[in-house]
Amino acid sequence: MTKARKPAAADRVQAGSTDKAWLAIGLLSLGALAALTMTVALHFVFPFDQPLLSFARGLDGWPVVWQVMSQSANIPLIVIGIGLVVLLIWTHRYREAFLVAATLVAVTAGSEGIKELVARPRPSGTGDGIPGVVYSYPSGHVLEVLSILGMVTIRSWRSSRPLRLKQALIVLVTIEVVLVAIARLALDEHYPSDLLGGLFGALGALGLYAWFTRPGGWANRTPVKAHGTPGPQTGSRGAMPSPRPAAP
Repeated sequence: MTKARKPAAADRVQAGSTDKAWLAIGLLSLGALAALTMTVALHFVFPFDQPLLSFARGLDGWPVVWQVMSQSANIPLIVIGIGLVVLLIWTHRYREAFLVAATLVAVTAGSEGIKELVARPRPSGTGDGIPGVVYSYPSGHVLEVLSILGMVTIRSWRSSRPLRLKQALIVLVTIEVVLVAIARLALDEHYPSDLLGGLFGALGALGLYAWFTRPGGWANRTPVKAHGTPGPQTGSRGAMPSPRPAAP
């Protein structure tokens, strides 16, 4: 019995360390976002902005490709985000559904609020083509694509799916985020430091999401059935045993 308990205890310790790491990543990223925002608001010129922007502009020979990649972080993301909320409600994970919805609202409203606060003009000197979206910092595309797909990836990693599928999803999400970021530079819509602001914001959102949805966390409580009785614990298997009939 003692030997059988050691691996389980070690797994719990490792899981607890991972959860704390996510919380640290979230808080540090939000702190980095605040510091970067203040720096941009003071009109600091980042030495890496122009060289990286010039390099990305050299890739503008495929405008259709970059437009497609840029648009992949618009309507498709909205569908994925709403679909995730609906799925969580359907499976009676109401707290997590609320957390995901609140995160979607926060990253969208937060991005636009910071844009208005900093009022950094876009490299192109024009708007993004979306009504009301005029300023550059931070990149809402990077912020939203990493936040939404990141939440999906975290949920997948914690599931019982095969490890190769989980790893494949991480690779695909990473490629999508990188290509969206390059597209925003190639289309002359953002500076690299704008992308960095979106990255910090997304990591902050993901860190808090992972913390609140950890095993035993606020958003990972026992699902509630339609009749108000507690459902089975997450990961439980099999049906509840039926009560024995009364003796005649």
